[in-house]
Amino acid sequence: MTFRAPSPATYFISLFIAAATAGLAWLTLGNTASPLLLLAAGLLIGHFFGSFFSSDKPTRQPAVKHTPGHRPASSNDGETKSIYVGNVAFSAPREALQELFEAHGRVISVRLMTDRATRRPRGYGFVEMESRAADAAIAALDGQTFFGRNLRVNEAKQRAPRQN
Repeated sequence: MTFRAPSPATYFISLFIAAATAGLAWLTLGNTASPLLLLAAGLLIGHFFGSFFSSDKPTRQPAVKHTPGHRPASSNDGETKSIYVGNVAFSAPREALQELFEAHGRVISVRLMTDRATRRPRGYGFVEMESRAADAAIAALDGQTFFGRNLRVNEAKQRAPRQN
């Protein structure tokens, strides 16, 4: 989990809660408690409560659907295809895979998938190319040895919608 700084509104809510908490603790404990300790406790509690009111929650961008008529901004030459590339060696760099496919036409993007938790390669990826070049690359590269492994290359299937 990464730290994201709260919005200014969240800080004001946190400070208000911190002041209220410190004031209540001072009224309860009287002069026996240290004001700095009360303020620190109030700020900590205020930060946690304030984060619930935060409006800057991270949003996940929807995945781009690759349909036959899909044209990315970088391509003006016609339709594109997404190619599934399986059995990719874990040591294979993205640039080497891009060079392999560029021999058959213009490559728009190369994505090697990684595990979310470990950040290690998962052994497959996707290459986006113009439609004609993609067909040529699929025919030429399916079964070809790359970094000591036989690649599985075919047209990518549309991902099924996730069920909650």
